[in-house]
Amino acid sequence: MFREHFKALTIYAKRYVQDLDSAQDITQEVFVRLYEKRSTLEIHTSLKAFLYTAVRNRCLDALRSNKTHQLHKEQIKSQTEEITSFTIDQDEQLIEQTALQQKLYNAINELPEQNQKIFRLSRLEGKTNQEIADQLHLTKRTVETHISNALKKLRKIITLILIMIYSIL
Repeated sequence: MFREHFKALTIYAKRYVQDLDSAQDITQEVFVRLYEKRSTLEIHTSLKAFLYTAVRNRCLDALRSNKTHQLHKEQIKSQTEEITSFTIDQDEQLIEQTALQQKLYNAINELPEQNQKIFRLSRLEGKTNQEIADQLHLTKRTVETHISNALKKLRKIITLILIMIYSIL
């Protein structure tokens, strides 16, 4: 259960707390509490919905209790109001989006090492092809080829994911 949900829940928590380490800590705390209360815990929804709700609530608790960031107090207040004003449909949409992002990151991780590295520098860090070429001591054309190959492979994987999703619906 931990291996299956930890990454997606961490990405979900990061949307609230804006810090990967905090998001990982919060997600881990939720699993620890779940384990500690396993004998008395009653889940009235699906496990997945329960985990997402628990992570969201823990994120809200963390945002409220973080008094050392007084400069961000108004921002946290507005984010908390925005977060609590989500409807169930918006939460489900966010969960689906998080799951799709997780599948995309998994697909990127399946790329050959050099394609991964160049794709991440280009798409996730926003570097230009020339900057990547200079950094990795490659030609600009080689960088373009790696990005093109990565995009082709990702399109195939994403197409398969979308087909699977639509066949389930």
